[in-house]
Amino acid sequence: MKRAKLNNDKITALYCRLSKDDGTNNESMSISTQKTMLKDYAKRNGFLNCQFYVDDGYSGTNYDRPAFRQLIEDIQDGEVSTLITKDLSRLGRNYLETGTYIEVFFPNHNVRYIAINDGVDSINNAQMDITPFRNIINEMYAKDTSRKIKSALHARRMQGKYMATTAPFGYQKDEKDHNHLVIDEVTAPVVELIFSIAEEGVGLHTICNRLRKAKVLKPSFYKKELFERFMDEEKMYDWDTAYVSQILHNPVYAGNLTVADKPTKTMRSKKRQYIPYAEREIIYGTHEPIIEQNRWNNVQKILQSRPPVIGESSSGYDNIFRGIIKCADCGSAMLAKVEQKRKRNNVLDKTFYCCTKYRKFGKEGCSSHTIEARTVHEVVLADIQKHAGQALTDRKAMVTEIAERLNLQLSADKEQQKKELRQCKQRVSEIENLYAKLYEDLTRELLTEKRFQMLSARYDSEQEELTAKIKELEKSAIADKEQLSSIEQFAEQISDYAGITKLNFKIINQLIEKILVSEPVEVDGQKIQRLTIHYKFIGALETLE
Repeated sequence: MKRAKLNNDKITALYCRLSKDDGTNNESMSISTQKTMLKDYAKRNGFLNCQFYVDDGYSGTNYDRPAFRQLIEDIQDGEVSTLITKDLSRLGRNYLETGTYIEVFFPNHNVRYIAINDGVDSINNAQMDITPFRNIINEMYAKDTSRKIKSALHARRMQGKYMATTAPFGYQKDEKDHNHLVIDEVTAPVVELIFSIAEEGVGLHTICNRLRKAKVLKPSFYKKELFERFMDEEKMYDWDTAYVSQILHNPVYAGNLTVADKPTKTMRSKKRQYIPYAEREIIYGTHEPIIEQNRWNNVQKILQSRPPVIGESSSGYDNIFRGIIKCADCGSAMLAKVEQKRKRNNVLDKTFYCCTKYRKFGKEGCSSHTIEARTVHEVVLADIQKHAGQALTDRKAMVTEIAERLNLQLSADKEQQKKELRQCKQRVSEIENLYAKLYEDLTRELLTEKRFQMLSARYDSEQEELTAKIKELEKSAIADKEQLSSIEQFAEQISDYAGITKLNFKIINQLIEKILVSEPVEVDGQKIQRLTIHYKFIGALETLE
């Protein structure tokens, strides 16, 4: 090797780098091995004033490394004459940036670059011709490693493994399995409180204000305890709306995990790609939920509803039916209108609902469907009280009654259904045996080919009919079972509201899917307006007048 004239006043930089991507068990790549190799090489070739620059645990695709930054600063200050690495990949695995350093930056600062194992020496032009290709290969290796790591992480997430470094607020990592979440008894009640307030239909600012007034410690407080991070005591209760929104939207609190919510776009870019909540891949039932799934779903519906600020408006009327009450004919939302000219003390008696489409387009859009707000409140309250009372006094009778209204197969009908299903399956089994006998008779020449074809076609047709019927019966049985479970769930939930005297946003959104208001009609000289309440889990039980 050609020796260069050395400047004893300048540094011979010996740069070492190692990351997890390089393999922690590979002794030939270890920092100690690199140091030994570089030191021996410098000694054999007469390089003096050697100084190590070491980045342990830093990827070659990222040039924002502490020791490397210091090396660049020293080169810019004119303190370095030679830079030596074990190979090109130690300098970096991004061929564009690595090539820029080798072919532009180092020559401009009169720095000789040597990569021992790759036979690269910047004073030898012949050796430098192949260097760009080596850099490309190194980047291809980094991309392949990145792809394999992402694939492995994705596979583990698909198995329901929690792969983040720290557990989300409200949870802790299981001591027996760090990829599994367990409920944190200290912080989980705060999550429960946030969801409880959200169910009232209030906005994020209101939730934060309530948490602050109640002196509920925000998550940063717990981080300070765990990681010894400093935090201003005065801001201990100053909740952030963005963080509250993140908690309310996160499926982790319903016992589910998101596979990837903000993946990086490329290996080089550290910018993350935002995936909308509706498009994220979810793995269900991975850990114990803090918030039951139906309740979590209900909160998502509340968050998506309009307007974003819920509560008493300037008119003084708290529209607790917002997003629930709709026109029975066109499906549009019913608009709450407060008529201030009405000389009544209670704002409820000044308010009425009418079809939004009618308000916008007049009779060309729809009819008004006008109904007094007090009427809606009283009718809905009475219906909830009625069903809640039934659920409390005789839940079994109530479940049976609702099931019969929904035409579910119960008791004797269910037994008949089971009997029919058994008979169909038995007949399918008999046909299989008949097929076997037919084929045996055919091979023994006891049956003609024509006769065999005729009988097998008949059996095929019968078997197809039976298979279809079996599927229909099984599907019906599953649907009935699920519907019956929903009725029981409804009865249990509505029983909690027995004896209520006033409605609120939370009650309405927990129990009711929608309320349909029909246009008033005249029956026997009397105007009648129908109101149909569609309860969650079971749908409409009856139409009220």
